[in-house]
Amino acid sequence: MDIREELRKVMRVYPQGVTVVTTKFENSLYGLTVSAFTSISLDPPLIMISISKLSSMHKILSNCESFTINFLAEDQKIVSDIFAGRIKVKDRFEAVQYFTERTGCPIIKGVRAFIECKKTIAYDAGDHSIILGEVINARKLNDKNPLVYYNQQYTTIVSPEKLEIIEDWWF
Repeated sequence: MDIREELRKVMRVYPQGVTVVTTKFENSLYGLTVSAFTSISLDPPLIMISISKLSSMHKILSNCESFTINFLAEDQKIVSDIFAGRIKVKDRFEAVQYFTERTGCPIIKGVRAFIECKKTIAYDAGDHSIILGEVINARKLNDKNPLVYYNQQYTTIVSPEKLEIIEDWWF
């Protein structure tokens, strides 16, 4: 039994919100679909992302000053695929609309929410690096359903308020 393959199988049954991490580094824009993201602390406000050392974004995210976490909505599957490299485009940021706020890092239009961070430190963690960011700006933008990755495919969840309406209709 290969423990790495067993871990992959287990993680496939764990639903995860889909995020795109964006940054501006040496006057160029970069972005990557990331599943390993979580909130770490409220005081101080910290978040964590984990990036494979084999990723072309590893050096950039390890050395950038700031980055943004974009929380994708259920209608943004193509955005996830573009930033995951499943859809090949010449320039990812010509394929999507975006705006900037405090950090100058791209915020993708249509996302549910975003968090802008100042990178604080990167830790070595096996074949990945764990990058901590101090939250300097965060905002919820809309109430769209989230894009979720589960069992190697995209899905979403229905909010409890909408579920109550469905249950009332069904019964």
